[in-house]
Amino acid sequence: MKYYYWGYDNTAKKVNGDIEAQNIGEARVQLKSKNIWITKLVSTSDLNSATGITLFLKELLASAKPNTSDFTAFIRQLATMQGAGVPIVQSLGVLAAQAENKSFGAVLANVQKAIEGGTSLTESLKKYPKVFDRIFINLVGAGEVSGALERVLQRLAIFYEKSAALRRKVISAFTYPTMVIVLVFVVISVLLTFVVPTFEKMFSQSGKPLPEATQVIVNASRFIRSNWYFVFGGAGAVIFSIITSFKSEPVRRVIDPYLMKIPLFGTLFQKISIARFSRTLATMIQSGVPIIDALEICASVAGNYAVEDVIMDTKRSISEGNSISAPLAQAGVFPNMAVSMIAIGEQTGALDQMLTKIAEFYEDEVDATVGALSSILEPLMIVIVGLVVAGVMIPMYLPIFNLADTV
Repeated sequence: MKYYYWGYDNTAKKVNGDIEAQNIGEARVQLKSKNIWITKLVSTSDLNSATGITLFLKELLASAKPNTSDFTAFIRQLATMQGAGVPIVQSLGVLAAQAENKSFGAVLANVQKAIEGGTSLTESLKKYPKVFDRIFINLVGAGEVSGALERVLQRLAIFYEKSAALRRKVISAFTYPTMVIVLVFVVISVLLTFVVPTFEKMFSQSGKPLPEATQVIVNASRFIRSNWYFVFGGAGAVIFSIITSFKSEPVRRVIDPYLMKIPLFGTLFQKISIARFSRTLATMIQSGVPIIDALEICASVAGNYAVEDVIMDTKRSISEGNSISAPLAQAGVFPNMAVSMIAIGEQTGALDQMLTKIAEFYEDEVDATVGALSSILEPLMIVIVGLVVAGVMIPMYLPIFNLADTV
């Protein structure tokens, strides 16, 4: 009998295919001998059924990168097992078997095999940089060296939970304006495509010349209806180009210094950067990562090239025997309060505690800023939508008003 399988090889690469076997048990044995981690195994006759199609789609959409909540749950479970004295190999085996994301489970199973082969946990994790980021790998490495892996994992779980909460706040700040922009685009398209032609037909029957503003709207409507594929295709191309260019380093290096100076959103960007930097550096110092290495990793995850440059200057300053706070104060990116608290933390030897307090303060500030922005943007966006609709509809009513005056 022939069976179709989905799974991962020993490099966590997604594989699938069919195999001949007497029964499903023999098929599993054959695939295991080929070092294939099986996520689904069905007979080829079942592939014609709705169940087979559903399985195929699920495997097609599977990703090795778990979402933040699943990843945080994995870290907490691993920390609990380490606290209970369960060997790391056995812990990873249990977590791999129960992982809902089968591709992530395959990665954990391969990490388990690598450790069984004599590789350290840190080196095993480094093979999967798309799943485990630099912060996770470096902190786990520090935990392995210090023998405090459980504590480090607990700190990592808190770190990822706080980072996810901060990300959600940022998304909520930009969701409403984005939706309104899309709504304005849709409203304009509907008005020019369906509403304006109705008025145009009525005006053509009157035989009267149209006011200049009305003629502009009518011409725009004609152009969009005649060249809608160019208009919408061009708009899509422009949006795609903007998004792509914003991801490129040369463009980001130019615009990032100005992001924290733009009205309304500049303060939000600054607070997000400070909160992210403080939380990351505090977590790494508490976990025993050397300050030089910690600053280099903080720079790589800063999310803003202006902040990254400041952090790298700070790293060089410390390498030369200077303080952390001096280059931060000179750069002008960090507020005086944050710089002062970092300086006090250096002097008192409680830098990690001060950084944690700074992170908590600015995370609360981000929350408050998002709330304030929402209260400002809601009426502002309503006014913008009203002006757009009025800008299209008022010119269309001008000929009617003129006709009424004539009568």
